[in-house]
Amino acid sequence: MHFTTALALASSIVLVAARPTVQVSEDDAILYGNGRFTVVKRADIEELQALRESGVTPPKPGYLNDTLTTASGEEVNKIGAAPLSKRANTIVIPNPASDFLGWDTQMSAVVKGAPTTLTVSSGYNVANSISVGVGASLTLVKDFLEVSTSIDYSQTWTSTLSQGFSAEVPAGKYGAFVSNAWTHRESGNIWQGSIGGDGTLTYYQAESFKSKNYDGLAWVDGVIVLCTGDEIPLRRCLGEGTL
Repeated sequence: MHFTTALALASSIVLVAARPTVQVSEDDAILYGNGRFTVVKRADIEELQALRESGVTPPKPGYLNDTLTTASGEEVNKIGAAPLSKRANTIVIPNPASDFLGWDTQMSAVVKGAPTTLTVSSGYNVANSISVGVGASLTLVKDFLEVSTSIDYSQTWTSTLSQGFSAEVPAGKYGAFVSNAWTHRESGNIWQGSIGGDGTLTYYQAESFKSKNYDGLAWVDGVIVLCTGDEIPLRRCLGEGTL
């Protein structure tokens, strides 16, 4: 649901709520999807809690990886078919597929707590994507994925949050609302060369987003939480780098 992402299609982010909002705490998590939401305790979401406590970083999104070329949404439809000559000299070696909770994607301004109440009521636009390393062909990977999976990598979702949410950023801290999407990744390597001769291996990955069943809620697309830290720029609570 790249949370490429341009997450502020219908953004309305203010420090003082213009309409009634749902108050959440730093310990809460908002599950959202299909225009619906429910608030649970962050500790109850085992994947999120385990990742934050372990310090293990989920795989980097393709659109944030400078070593990869990425196509997403309508860009995927513009990728043509690979010529037969290229296919004859190419072997795609897939890795096992993986599912994980993706990196923090910023959904509000970063503010300093005085304490300060931060409010978000924002739309989002997320897209499936295909990424390849230098020298590899997006067309070859797209052709392989079309045959080996049933995923439409040109798919994009546009939605809005019908409800605003607010949370208090503690005094002396910096904070922002972030979202984490349930992510499915296909990845592997492309071998290019001649049979019996030399060849090269180049990495590829393809990310798609899907709903997840959580405690009987089959419509959950992802999680929104408050991320806080001691300095600016604010470091991601899940993932590397800063917001």
